Amino acid sequence: LAVEPPFGYYIPVGHIENQEQAKSGQMMLFASEAKLAENQLPMDKVLTAIRPALTNPDIPKIAHNAKFDYIILQRHGLTISPIGGDTMIAEWLSDPGTKFKGLKDLALQRLGIEMTEITELIGKGRNQITFAEVPIEDAAPYAAADADMTLRLYEPLQAEVKEKAMLELQQLELDLIPILADMEQAGIGVDVPFLKEMSGELETQINEEEARIFEIAGHPFNVNSTQQLSDVLFKELNLPHERLRRTSSGHYSTASDVLEGLKPADEQGIVKSILNYREMQKLKSTYVDALPEMVNEETGRIHTSFNQTGAITGRIASSNPNLQNIPIRTEMGQQIRRGFVARPGWQFLAADYSQVELRILAHISQDEALLDAFRHDQDIHRTTAAAVYSIGLDDVTYNQRRFAKAVNFGLIYGMGPFRLARDSELTLAEAENFIKTYFERFPGINEYLEKTKELARTQGYVETLFGRRRYFPVFQVPAGRANRQAVNRAEREAVNHPIQGTAADIVKIAMVRLHKALTGNYQAKMLLQVHDELVLEVPDAEVTAVREIVVDTMSGAFELAVPLKVEASTGHNWLELKD
Repeated sequence: LAVEPPFGYYIPVGHIENQEQAKSGQMMLFASEAKLAENQLPMDKVLTAIRPALTNPDIPKIAHNAKFDYIILQRHGLTISPIGGDTMIAEWLSDPGTKFKGLKDLALQRLGIEMTEITELIGKGRNQITFAEVPIEDAAPYAAADADMTLRLYEPLQAEVKEKAMLELQQLELDLIPILADMEQAGIGVDVPFLKEMSGELETQINEEEARIFEIAGHPFNVNSTQQLSDVLFKELNLPHERLRRTSSGHYSTASDVLEGLKPADEQGIVKSILNYREMQKLKSTYVDALPEMVNEETGRIHTSFNQTGAITGRIASSNPNLQNIPIRTEMGQQIRRGFVARPGWQFLAADYSQVELRILAHISQDEALLDAFRHDQDIHRTTAAAVYSIGLDDVTYNQRRFAKAVNFGLIYGMGPFRLARDSELTLAEAENFIKTYFERFPGINEYLEKTKELARTQGYVETLFGRRRYFPVFQVPAGRANRQAVNRAEREAVNHPIQGTAADIVKIAMVRLHKALTGNYQAKMLLQVHDELVLEVPDAEVTAVREIVVDTMSGAFELAVPLKVEASTGHNWLELKD
């Protein structure tokens, strides 16, 4: 604890008397059975003493990575309120690309103070001990310094956040901390027997696919070896390899994008089999086999970690495991979602924003054609295809709509004619003409793209509608000295940030309001945030009411020039979700 620099205080609880006790299996931070070291207060008395201050609404609490402290104390029955500051979040808001998110790095960078590293106390590798085993005389100055440095960093960081007009954005992030903590602790149910069965089925399919590969090759080999696979494809089967890149060993690349390009020339089907083999192996190792190992023994659920400061755009990231990256594009990948299940008597409710980034683009660009399409609830991709191909809406083919969809989303990410030609069957000239026609039909979009690039070049950063900045140091490099690829990448990121970042901000606003609407009124809980989608677990009896609240809250999170459309679905597993 710290209340005034340069002083910090440490209240020792749970330190174990000697290492042997911990090595015998009693290594928990606040061990109850191990013999505790002397000169410590009982945990219950400490919690009783600090509870008034940590729950007093008139005393803001400041921390570095406050979500961690919030969760630890909540597990001991103490809910911190309010969270008045988080120096990790403040540093990230001030400089989204910062390399100094850790307290030790931040103190050295901003205060010039070198702090003791945790490894100096607990060691590394096999000889690493727990913090409970660290002698109090060593733990006290380390822990007190953490609190002291956090408090010292708070004021200068707050000054920067205020100077950059980000106080409201910071409050949004602070409000989100207990919500993400609750989501992490709620976890999500997993059908382990189903995943075990799926693992066996995948193993059989992998072996069958491998046998097909060996049959075409004429002999067995290590399919996972780039060198051996390259020799089979290009030396033995003579697949075209002109202009293919080589690996450091001198062999032709067998990366997935290379194999995809070989499909038209693959008359025997070995490339398709290799891609299927790789996909099944990845699904099995990364998800089907790994997920059951991550199930918490006490709760029977998987508990991911949400990272607020993991993305420059403001998007929330998920890790250990990454539940935002569960496959959805392939049929095999989709089956993994069947393994995520609601508890008996409950359902999953998923609600996602429909084409939110294109709606934000319409709002920011004020392109009349785009605005009109969304205001009349038209199929935006069909509308785009009709405009570009100069045909009626009813005359748009499936392929024309699919192509228009790729262009609509591609332009948000700075796609140019080279990439359009590469990702389609168009020649470069045809791709250039298509984009030219597109911008003639939607001039406001082209104006937005060019103005945003110019803004990034002149002021060095761009913002979301809520003032979330992204900086581009490459534009500060003298003309002619900047790497062209880096400049092109920065221009693409500059175009995308106001759109993707605003979408992230809107979702966060919806999460805060939804949490407030549900807490104390319903049992339903938010479990996951998957970019533009929220996944909740809801008792059967609450589904109708909560669905209405979720849709209304999300669609009303922010007023754009076009409606925010939200689509909701329910189901007993993640794959089963239906309208």
